[in-house]
Amino acid sequence: MGRGGPSRWGAALTFPVAGVTLHPLLPFAWALVVGLVFSLVGAAGGILAAVGHLTVFGLADANTVKPMNQLLVIASPLVSVPAYWRQRRLLLAVALLIAAGSVAGSILGSWYSTNYLASMRAYRWLFGLLTLGIAARLLYETTGRFRERHARLREASKAFEASHPRSRRGARAHAVETRWRFPHLEVTLSGQTFPCAVPGLVATGFVVAFVAAALGVGGGFLLVPYLASWLGLPMFVVAGTSALAVLVASLVSVANYLYLGARIDWLLAALELAGVMLGSLLGPWVSQYMRERWLRLVLAVVLAYIGIAYTLPSGLGRWLGI
Repeated sequence: MGRGGPSRWGAALTFPVAGVTLHPLLPFAWALVVGLVFSLVGAAGGILAAVGHLTVFGLADANTVKPMNQLLVIASPLVSVPAYWRQRRLLLAVALLIAAGSVAGSILGSWYSTNYLASMRAYRWLFGLLTLGIAARLLYETTGRFRERHARLREASKAFEASHPRSRRGARAHAVETRWRFPHLEVTLSGQTFPCAVPGLVATGFVVAFVAAALGVGGGFLLVPYLASWLGLPMFVVAGTSALAVLVASLVSVANYLYLGARIDWLLAALELAGVMLGSLLGPWVSQYMRERWLRLVLAVVLAYIGIAYTLPSGLGRWLGI
């Protein structure tokens, strides 16, 4: 699927490192969809990036696919983290503790993947299992039980924002205090205290980063439920805190893949990064005309189909067209 020649839209380009010949509009358009879906749903960005590299473009080297997936994951936090910081919508101490664990997790995960998941067959199978897991999570997020709980969190977040209006510079007028009482970190947000176990934050960062680095994805799909459901942090600060932790983990993972000899097709990556950035910018506008629940449902069905195809034996997977 990913190989072709000249068309009426212009000549195809050969990407020597990736080993494919594509029309340049294809990776740009697919990455635009990745950025758009990620900005609308807040998950599955790395998964869709991998599907593009594996199936749409036809890359054959698993150790090229993984860091290129994570390059696209990095694009969104690079833009969003400074904005979250200006708006005081991230908990720096929590994010840095998770990031501390993610450094070791990213290094070990990328090393393990380079040496033990170098074959496309093994990588596709494990990636398929992960995709099925995310599809199940997205499907759960369309249920009434989840929407009821999420609505309560959203209302609480809106009430918090209403009681803490933005200043002229866009920052919220709320106070964040952190108190170290090892092994706990107590985060006080406008008078409400949230105890966080330091070893738990570091261990979570390690585990999430290991999985993300080994499979070439972002990890936000694991961090957001952990921060919101397990720690009970307000949704107002969850997105920014998760984004900073994912940014650190992904940067370390990509750097270690390069150190271990992985090759990135920088021309292909540049086209994809441009598409992701545009899709991320279009997301807030498109969200006005789309129902998020239906988008999650469609995405869950698509990812379930892809996950099943990737986990089946190669012949059956090709019969499904993937």
